[in-house]
Amino acid sequence: MFHALPPSANARHVPRMPPGAAGTSFPPGPGLCSGLRWQVPGPGLLRSGPGFVQKDVQKDAQKDKYHQGKFVLPNTKEDMYKNSPSNTVHNTKNLEMAQRPINRKVTKLNYNPPKDDGSTYKIELEGISVMVMREILDYIFSGQIRLNEDTIQDVVQAADLLLLTDLKTLCCEFLEGCIAAENCIGIRDFALHYCLHHVHYLATEYLETHFRDVSSTEEFLELSPQKLKEVISLEKLNVGNERYVFEAVIRWIAHDSEMRKVHMKDVMSALWVSGLDSSYLREQMLNEPLVREIVKECSNIPLSQPQQGEAMLANFKPRGYSECIVTVGGEERVSRKPTAAMRCMCPLYDPNRQLWIELAPLSMPRINHGVLSAEGFLFVFGGQDENKQTLSSGEKYDPDANSWTALPPMNEARHNFGIVEIDGMLYILGGEDGEKELISMECYDIYSKTWTKQPDLTMVRKIGCYAAMKKKIYAMGGGSYGKLFESVECYDPRTQQWTAICPLKERRFGAVACGVAMELYVFGGVRSREDIQGSEMVTCKSEFYHDEFKSFDNLGS
Repeated sequence: MFHALPPSANARHVPRMPPGAAGTSFPPGPGLCSGLRWQVPGPGLLRSGPGFVQKDVQKDAQKDKYHQGKFVLPNTKEDMYKNSPSNTVHNTKNLEMAQRPINRKVTKLNYNPPKDDGSTYKIELEGISVMVMREILDYIFSGQIRLNEDTIQDVVQAADLLLLTDLKTLCCEFLEGCIAAENCIGIRDFALHYCLHHVHYLATEYLETHFRDVSSTEEFLELSPQKLKEVISLEKLNVGNERYVFEAVIRWIAHDSEMRKVHMKDVMSALWVSGLDSSYLREQMLNEPLVREIVKECSNIPLSQPQQGEAMLANFKPRGYSECIVTVGGEERVSRKPTAAMRCMCPLYDPNRQLWIELAPLSMPRINHGVLSAEGFLFVFGGQDENKQTLSSGEKYDPDANSWTALPPMNEARHNFGIVEIDGMLYILGGEDGEKELISMECYDIYSKTWTKQPDLTMVRKIGCYAAMKKKIYAMGGGSYGKLFESVECYDPRTQQWTAICPLKERRFGAVACGVAMELYVFGGVRSREDIQGSEMVTCKSEFYHDEFKSFDNLGS
């Protein structure tokens, strides 16, 4: 994860947020980011506690249950029936009520006249159980639905089938809170099957970060050979030592040794053998008969050809990742000209040897641009080029490939704007286009690679600060035409509305902000002195806002 810092901030490490924390960003500066998850060079769904029922994530496995009851929709405008062998439920509410303006898109059914014999045409929906359909109907009419561990999988499948995108979003939020060692692999597979991209990313991140815990769960021990090989092949498993992956494979084989011995060679080929210490293997062979059998069986696995130089070093790279600080673009220190350079430093890798490493440069020099990390990538938008021309273009950096790729341009060219991320959606706010100050906002979906216009800010906030907290966007401070603001407004992507909240204690511009759990933090910024005439500026005190108390307070020094 990256966090963009402003031009005036010193390079410093920002701790990586825990899984499930709100997406965070700072106003765009020279492209300084920290907290990048940087790779060091070189069958069930829910089961995490009492009452959890393990379910298969495949549609075909539930066909028998679905066939126990079909939904038959009579071809009348007034009534809709839910029929099954055991019950029939009448719903006399007109389906057209689903079209009322509550920001929900529901396709209206087309009805034909009754048949000549008085009977009606019927539309059969297969693949949705009676109980789930009842819950979905309640959601369509009331906007509320009950989600739990036993029904979430069925509701997601139904929402996907019926194209209820809002309901699918609610299910994603529920699944995010369910991710644990006992179920992250199942949730990851389920999310991939139904294109729940952000849930898939979070489940993968959890698996990579907590592999040692995951490998001790029943879900891991029940994996198929193919799925196990896929999991242990992940390069970013943060295990520290390959022995933990080796021991996980041993536990998996021992769980059903008679059936799984035939897969030993194939599964063990996914291990990073270069990371295993020979003395450790000898010790294991002496104490564990199963290990001796595995080593004997796998002793004829073909080894790669001897390598030298960088190729040899690459084979000894450990799994996992390190936190990094990354600078992107900005001005050169001496010439003050825009640069396309990109550099990184891993402050936790070796505190005594903190070196800046050159990475692949941007396709063009940029200043006053926006930088943000999302879903394991770095995104850069807008800014100005060498000729002070305002840009609309964007680029994405892949840390695994160390390369940049072009992105679709923004709808409006802008610089000095705000940028935040919520669940894989990048929101661009305000800024300038070279002629005027902007209040417009647009959103980029990193998976569909499309831009959509969003409701405008309520006021110009030149060099304001922006952050996301609890899946909402906060715009704070800034100024316009020489006047500074302490006002704060909040945007809810669900309702697509801006709402004013309590102001900052000090008006300011040029501050930075971040959201962590239920709190907002605002650091620095400047304002003019109030006790004298002139243009002298003073640095503002840092503040924090708690969502429960609904007020800003000074942050202790």
